Amino acid sequence: FGKNSASTAMKMTTPVLTRGDGEDQTMSFVMPSDYWEEGSESLAPQPLEGSGVRLERDNGGYRAAIMFGGYASKSEVSRRKMQLLENLEKDEEFVIVNGSPICLAQYNDPFTPPWKRRNEVFVPVVPRN
Repeated sequence: FGKNSASTAMKMTTPVLTRGDGEDQTMSFVMPSDYWEEGSESLAPQPLEGSGVRLERDNGGYRAAIMFGGYASKSEVSRRKMQLLENLEKDEEFVIVNGSPICLAQYNDPFTPPWKRRNEVFVPVVPRN
């Protein structure tokens, strides 16, 4: 994709991250590793004004995740989110970061057959005190 202030073409990266539902849904893309160093996001091509796209840095941390294959249908994602929450309720080591949404990570292009697809649902966690 290359619709940015510098018309710089960049390769698509994975995963594609989706949070929320309906009108509140957001989609995130991981920038190429050239822009991963602290402060290097200012060197990244800036989104076009009015595009609705913005650059944000994820500061990392612990994540609890469940991996699954196949298509990430609404029903399958919902089932996996519930599974993740149930497992975390029983977990003695970690607890969900307050107010954190569960995120869907998809690692494959739309043309990948279902038996080769990789997906995850994850949520930020911190050690339980």
